[in-house]
Amino acid sequence: MISNFKIDTSEKNVSWYNNGLIVCKSFEKKIFQAVEITFLSQILIIADYREKGKNNMFIYDKKGDCISNPSMPSPEFYGIYSIWYLEGNMLQTVILLSNDNSNYEKKCIFNLENHNFSEFSLTK
Repeated sequence: MISNFKIDTSEKNVSWYNNGLIVCKSFEKKIFQAVEITFLSQILIIADYREKGKNNMFIYDKKGDCISNPSMPSPEFYGIYSIWYLEGNMLQTVILLSNDNSNYEKKCIFNLENHNFSEFSLTK
């Protein structure tokens, strides 16, 4: 069971406790976002793409093992910027970093069960 989930003040370290043992994930650059997926006992971290490259989203189990590092679905995208996380929903909206010069950002649905991207659209 995950407890004491936190992002430190440098925004480079994410930690939590699992059955009394501390788990910590550290990054060189500030992370973009980290969320506890309570209903799945998982942690999702979106790292800076300049540090981790285009596959910058990581999903960890409660022990800290990386269970998913999904690949970008198209060369058009060079990473993930954020997740509009809603607890209890298997389908989540993520904002993608795109080479497109649009006035709007690109978004899509990310499935927390099979780790696939679908339903691409603009954020307007």
